[in-house]
Amino acid sequence: MRDYLLNKLRSAKALRLDASRPDAVEKVHSTDHLTARERTAMLLDAGSEVEFGAIAARDADEDWVPEKGGVDFIGTIDGKTVITSSTDYTDRGGGYGAARLEHLISLAHQQRWPIAFFVDGGGSRAKHPRAGLGHLELSGQIGRFTLFDGMAELSGWVPTVAIVSGPSFAGHASLAGFSDVVITTRGSAIGMGGPPMVEAALGLTLTPQELAGVEMHELTGGIDLLVDDEPTAIQLTKQYLSYLHDYADGQADPSAEKIAELVPESGPYDIYPVINAIVDQESILELRPQFAASAVTAIARIGGKTVGVIANNPNVDEGIITESAATKIGRFVELCDVYEYPIVSLIDSPYTAIETESGFQPGVSRWHTRVLQTQQHRSVPIASVQLRKAGGFSGHVMAGSPTGHGVPMWQVAWPTADLGVEDPFTATRNFNSFDDVIEPAETRVGLSRLLNHLSTSAERRASQTVKKHTIDTW
Repeated sequence: MRDYLLNKLRSAKALRLDASRPDAVEKVHSTDHLTARERTAMLLDAGSEVEFGAIAARDADEDWVPEKGGVDFIGTIDGKTVITSSTDYTDRGGGYGAARLEHLISLAHQQRWPIAFFVDGGGSRAKHPRAGLGHLELSGQIGRFTLFDGMAELSGWVPTVAIVSGPSFAGHASLAGFSDVVITTRGSAIGMGGPPMVEAALGLTLTPQELAGVEMHELTGGIDLLVDDEPTAIQLTKQYLSYLHDYADGQADPSAEKIAELVPESGPYDIYPVINAIVDQESILELRPQFAASAVTAIARIGGKTVGVIANNPNVDEGIITESAATKIGRFVELCDVYEYPIVSLIDSPYTAIETESGFQPGVSRWHTRVLQTQQHRSVPIASVQLRKAGGFSGHVMAGSPTGHGVPMWQVAWPTADLGVEDPFTATRNFNSFDDVIEPAETRVGLSRLLNHLSTSAERRASQTVKKHTIDTW
């Protein structure tokens, strides 16, 4: 092949590299952000990446036209395949244009490869810069899916993470909304209509942060994690995806030896030390910590095996299960179920509650009963540990009800449990009570041994031929 043909191609591709656009790079760095390529390079294992869609067309002068608006790769994280895509707001606003992501979404669905998106920008472009040129791609759908139905089909089948580190509106916000986990940086925003649209429609001049700041979404349950900067967001993305695979072993936290001292017989206490004492050291990734804080939802490991942890926190509203807490628990159970993470439920709640003008009052709403449906359809194993109270409906929300559909893998209580009956023998015989009453120090040991009898989550996912269900969106 003649050198000039290769040189023309190399020159076109070089225009996409950071070295060819120092002004844009300086603009990004001046805001303490990473460029699109720096983001993906930090996420993927070095030397593992294959770029998609670098060349978009050939113009009338037979020069190659590079793609605009971002970068797309298939690579690995810790040796495991992942797809990543980053928009680039310095290049035509980061618009993703026709067919930029549809092929990768179809590949993800076909191969069950996880996707990690960086989604800051204003949505799709009304007109693609290659319009009227000699296209190398279709101008619309590539593969089975368009953008939105593709993301809906990935839900519950392929792990998806959205990283938002700037203004994210319209289609970009939709990508975040469809994703399993949304990780954001401070000062970012997520909304369907951006400031120009709001100003045109309502005459209001608002900043992205004033309109749809992620700090608001953190409190209302719209995002999973809010962090200080992009490197932290990328590291947490890697951690989240790492739970798809078990470790060979895991070490107990030093606090495990004193677990019996962590739960008083009465009064408030912090559930986090209890969780730390049960799971592997430094293995916890909590999701939505600031939303409905009377309930804790976290992914962790026990003996190297990935588990989902749901727990009541008596330090917040006595651990009552509000409607928001029920929503948080239900969505997390869905996530654990589709990715085959066994669930550990730590129960200490006096009742379920509805919000009234005078505050939280004992009661049951549709949000609580929705969790019962989720628990009923769950097929992943669950182990419940009643630490103290399981008043009213709360035990059923936290662990489901033993039925003909399925029974808990392990349903035990600690000596501090409020049984509701005087006779302790009844506690071990009642079908709706416990398999055993155990010492707190036996909890981690028993759970670890039970998990060793299960196939790994990766093995169970590999055996699936159809999707169980979707995961609830915002």
